[in-house]
Amino acid sequence: MAKKTDLRVIKTKRLLKEAFITLIKKKGFEAITIQDLADEAVINRATFYLHYQDKYDLLEQISDEYIAELMNEVNISFHLNKGGIHAPRFKQTLKQIFENLEKNRNFYEVMLGANEISDFTNKIEKCLYEKFENSFIEILGDLNQLKVPYDFILSFISSAYIGVVKWWLLNAENHYTVEFMAEQLGNVITKGPMQAIGHEITYLENEESK
Repeated sequence: MAKKTDLRVIKTKRLLKEAFITLIKKKGFEAITIQDLADEAVINRATFYLHYQDKYDLLEQISDEYIAELMNEVNISFHLNKGGIHAPRFKQTLKQIFENLEKNRNFYEVMLGANEISDFTNKIEKCLYEKFENSFIEILGDLNQLKVPYDFILSFISSAYIGVVKWWLLNAENHYTVEFMAEQLGNVITKGPMQAIGHEITYLENEESK
């Protein structure tokens, strides 16, 4: 009996998740009511309240589920060796991230799109920041010894990730593959934007030295 009940709960939560995503796409989060969710999932309101306190609790639980799944793919494998970055491993990590985003594209398009959920971008960026920070500490040790303030570089990388992900997901006309995105983003992060596009950087002294 317990097994049947568990399966019923799993099915109900799946239906509510699908209903939630569909309704946000149609009308935005703030306009959704519990009755809307119940109708879309073809359940009654009482069943909804067996699992969630309100629509904000539903939002929180669904968001946490997807973000946790994504963060499991963010295994930063730079593996610094004699000052270098193991680019192939890093790009493999990026590929896994983009594969997860592709698998859950419908969710992320809704959460980051025209009816973007307030604070979702900040939440996922914060998770990326913390993931990178822990990896940097493990690899580099004392981050206060870096030449660039570590909070600056971590903020740059995290926000760059989110910016590129939103651009990729929300611009259907680009049609770039997971492999292409992993390769290009890996190049930009490890080489810097100018070198990634094929331009060598020449550092000029001040005008007096010319």
